[in-house]
Amino acid sequence: MKRTPGMLFLALAACAHPAAAPAPAASPLAAAIDTVAGRFADLGIAPGFGVVVVRDTEIIYLKGFGYADADKHVPVTAETRFYIASTTKSFTGLAAELLAERGVWDLGAPLSRYLPGLRLRAPLYPDSIPIRSLLTHTHGIGGGPVDTRLAFTGEYGGDAELVRLLAEHPAAPGGRTYAYGNIGYNVAALAMDAVTGRSWKDVLQDEIFTPLRMTHTTAYMSRVPAGRLAVPYRATPSGFAVAHQGKVDATMQSAGGLVTTLADMGTWLEANLNGGHVGGRQVLPATALREAHRLLVPATGRSASWKQVGYGLGWQISLLGEDTLFVHGGGFQGYATHMSFLPRARAALSVMANNAEIGGGGVELLAAAIYDVLQGKPAISRDSIGVLRSRILQGRERMAAELARRAARPQALPYPLAAYVGRYRNPSLGTVQIVEADGKLEARFGAAWSAVETYDASANQLRVEPFGSGEVLTVTMQDGRASTLRMGPLTFTRVEE
Repeated sequence: MKRTPGMLFLALAACAHPAAAPAPAASPLAAAIDTVAGRFADLGIAPGFGVVVVRDTEIIYLKGFGYADADKHVPVTAETRFYIASTTKSFTGLAAELLAERGVWDLGAPLSRYLPGLRLRAPLYPDSIPIRSLLTHTHGIGGGPVDTRLAFTGEYGGDAELVRLLAEHPAAPGGRTYAYGNIGYNVAALAMDAVTGRSWKDVLQDEIFTPLRMTHTTAYMSRVPAGRLAVPYRATPSGFAVAHQGKVDATMQSAGGLVTTLADMGTWLEANLNGGHVGGRQVLPATALREAHRLLVPATGRSASWKQVGYGLGWQISLLGEDTLFVHGGGFQGYATHMSFLPRARAALSVMANNAEIGGGGVELLAAAIYDVLQGKPAISRDSIGVLRSRILQGRERMAAELARRAARPQALPYPLAAYVGRYRNPSLGTVQIVEADGKLEARFGAAWSAVETYDASANQLRVEPFGSGEVLTVTMQDGRASTLRMGPLTFTRVEE
C-alpha cells in the first residue's frame, strides 16, 4: 500500500481495547516492554496489534493488544493470523539462496537461463539480468501489469501469461540503480517456479516453514482457518472501519504473500538471529543465512527511527544509532508489519497490526521504543506519547478535511448510474467491473474493490482507489451508456455480454 508522509498518523481507535488476560510473573525486562506496548495501545495505533520479542534463543515477550475483530470483540492472541505483506521478501530471498546452495540454480546466472522464452522491452534483455539482481532491486525493470495483477487483481491464467505480460513493462527510470519494489521478486518467483517445477508457495513451505516447524504460516489464503485471520481495517476521521479483504490465493505473491502468527514470527526471527540454529538444533544452514544478511548493494533511505545503508536478500540493512539493524516492513490495506533483528543486542522483534494508515507508522515507532528498552535506554516517556497523540489528532483533522473536500464536489453525474454499469477490459491490466449497489457505484478490479466517487461531473470523471492510491477514470459515452474508461494511459473498453 502506498502511504504519504501526512498519513503516518491518522486516527484514534473508536473502540476500547479489551483487558489483557492475566499473565505469569514477568521479568523486569518483559514488564518494561509491556509498559511501552501498553502506551501505544492507548494511542489506538490500530484496532489490534501483537508484539513478539526474542532475546538470544528464546521468546521473552509475546502479547496481543486490542481486537482481531472489533465488531465481534475477538481479541488479538497468539493464535491470531496476520497478513505480513512485504516482509515476505526475506523468506523468498532465503529460499532462493537455499536452492542456490544445493545447486538447483545459480543466483549469478542470467534470467534467460531459466525463462528462455521471456521477451523484455528494450533496453532490457533477459540475458543481462542476473537472478540476484531481481532479489536486490537492481534489475532495471519498471512496474507494470505483472506486479499489479499479482498484488491486487489476481487476474491471470498462470505463469505463462505473466511471462508474456512482462514484455509490456518499461525500463525503470533509474536504470539498474537500487529501486525498491515488488516486480523483481515477482520475476524471481517465475524463474523459481520454472526451475523447480513447483509454485514458490510450496518451495517456501518445504524449505523454511516445515523445517522450522512454523505450522501456522502459509502463502495460501485458502488454508487460513476461518475466523483466525485478523480483520483488516481502514482509518476514518473518528476511528476505524472494516476494509475490503483483497487477499486471495491469486494475490498472495512472492513479494508480499504470507500469513503468520506471533509465535511463528518469533521462530523465524530466532533463526535469523542465530544463524539458522533454533530449539537447540541447526535447522537451516548458517551459510545461507549469512548470505541473506550480507550487504549486496548500497541503498540509502531514512525512516523516523533508523537509516538504511544497503540491501541483502529481502532485508534492509540499516543503522540504529551506530548498530547494524536488519529490518523489513510491510503494508497493505488493513495490515502493517515490522520485523527486525539487532545482532549486537542479541535481540529481534516483530509488531503486526490490522491497520496500515496509522499502523504503518505505529509499528515502526513501537519497535524503536522496544529496542530502547532492550538496550537499557529510557523507555518512551508520557510526554513523547503526548506528542504522538497530538500528531494523530492533527492527522485526523487533515483526513477529515480531505474527505470534506472530496465530498464537496458535485456528485450528480451527467448520466444515470445504470449507464456506467458494465464490464470493461484492458489487454494489459485486465478487467474492471462497475456495479450499482445501494444507489452507489462500486468498482471491482478482480480481487481489488473500490467505492466510486464523482471526481469531475462536467468532464464525466470518476475517482476510484483500487490499488492504494486514488485514480481518475475518464468516461466516454456512446448511445447513452459508457463505452470506455480511461485510467492514465490505459483504456478499458466495454465488454458486451
